Amino acid sequence: MRPSPLDSPWQSWAVAAALVLGGLGCFTGGVLWVTRSLFQDIERELRRNDVHRLVLRTAEAMPRVTEQLGTPLTSSFLTLRAHDGATSHGGRVDFDLSVQGPRGRGILEAHVAYTQEAWTLHELVLHPEAGDSVAIPAGGSTPALPPD
Repeated sequence: MRPSPLDSPWQSWAVAAALVLGGLGCFTGGVLWVTRSLFQDIERELRRNDVHRLVLRTAEAMPRVTEQLGTPLTSSFLTLRAHDGATSHGGRVDFDLSVQGPRGRGILEAHVAYTQEAWTLHELVLHPEAGDSVAIPAGGSTPALPPD
């Protein structure tokens, strides 16, 4: 009588390992999908509420920034770094905004708090491609739009 294909202990372990790895892969993919969905929602709200424009206007108002990058500043990428306290009453969002002016490029690191009424800029730092980082006095806010 011939042995069946799964009679070998190594073959049984290989099948079990493949099932476990497949399950872990599916779980990891699901976690990544949910995390990315949350980040996309926050990024969409930042753009919808013109928070990125508040950051650009604040940076353009600083002479040190205009010396290094020039004006007008344009933004290309918004990269969400962190968010916490995401409740219906408010929270905090940290993001990087890639910017470019006639004289150079850089990254604006922004720390923003939000409530149901407004988005408020608390801290802003310019990291230019050439030169030292510049802390920008932050202030100002933009009204929060009602949820879609």
